[in-house]
Amino acid sequence: MSIHTKRLLSQGLFIFTSLLLLNSCATQKQPYAVVEPEVKKPEQITVQAQITPQKPRETIVYEPAHPETYIVQKGDTLWDISTHFLRDPWYWPEIWYKNPQIKNPHLIYPGDQLAIVYIGGQKRVQLVKRGETGAALATSGGLKVVKLSPRIRAQSIDASIPSIPIESIRQLLRKPLVIDEKILADSAYVLDSRNNHLVNSIDDLLYVRNLDASKGNGRYQIFRPNKPLVDTSSGEVLGYEALYVAEAKLERKGDPASLRVTSSAREILRDDRVLPIDNSNLERDFFPRVPKTQVSGQIISLLDGISQLGQYHTVAINLGQRDGIEAGNILIAESIGKVVIDRNEEEENFQVKLPDERIGLLMVVRAYEKMSFALIMEADQPIRMNERVRTP
Repeated sequence: MSIHTKRLLSQGLFIFTSLLLLNSCATQKQPYAVVEPEVKKPEQITVQAQITPQKPRETIVYEPAHPETYIVQKGDTLWDISTHFLRDPWYWPEIWYKNPQIKNPHLIYPGDQLAIVYIGGQKRVQLVKRGETGAALATSGGLKVVKLSPRIRAQSIDASIPSIPIESIRQLLRKPLVIDEKILADSAYVLDSRNNHLVNSIDDLLYVRNLDASKGNGRYQIFRPNKPLVDTSSGEVLGYEALYVAEAKLERKGDPASLRVTSSAREILRDDRVLPIDNSNLERDFFPRVPKTQVSGQIISLLDGISQLGQYHTVAINLGQRDGIEAGNILIAESIGKVVIDRNEEEENFQVKLPDERIGLLMVVRAYEKMSFALIMEADQPIRMNERVRTP
């Protein structure tokens, strides 16, 4: 065998051996396995909140120690009586149940008996028994015959229990204490008097311009524009406070018309204003209720007060008919918490506002376009100018 042949055989053997080794490596199992870490998606767990269903806050809350029966006392008002039964006395109309067996069950009198009854599973207050006064007046139509020697006369009396202490606002209801700017500009006015007096009083004859005799019943109020009522927040003039001067009756129509003074509280001057007496605003029963919308305003005037007022006094507020305010609406009076400096803080002059505090409860008794008068029904402390009023 030649050398060349041997070399070819050696090369072939080498290639064959190499192929065997490669094939062996390809089929041989790896001594270990490379495991790629499994990427897991974050587990999503839905947790059902274990919340105990809360009952809605009860609107009408009875006093825990409310009486089962109550005998109406002389001098009571519906507001007073309702405080015996309710935490919030303005809900009185909502709990009153009218007994169809009793004539005029919405009128109650001293001596009448009220009781807690259950109607449809709910508590109600009902008139269950008439007292002597109520029975007599309910059957006689409110008329009581009083014998006065030497004659007999029928005298009408209003003995039923009012909603609120009417005597506190009687003058407010009878006399216009606020005059709208447009009404003021268009109202009739005193031009002169028959005797050319600069100052006039009872029995004097006045000559009045721009008097519309078709309005009213021939009786008129005379007043004098006083100070303007200004919204302290916006600066808007809400009306003019009217100073009551006198009353008069029509004696002759025309322009000028002639009016005879029948009563006077102060001297009558030229340019004093004249308005028909309007008894349509004479209300005795107010039905307390919360305003239909959330409102917030301020006290802009204290009637018959200098710096502060208490229960059964009257205030003027900067909310009126344009704000949805009506007679009978209940409002909370709040004192605005002042801002004080907390010297325990590191920052110099660190300021903290104190909470607003409820100080009273008001009922609107007369509403005008831009403002209203309200009676202070409850006062935890003296009520002052610029206190805030809002929906309960």
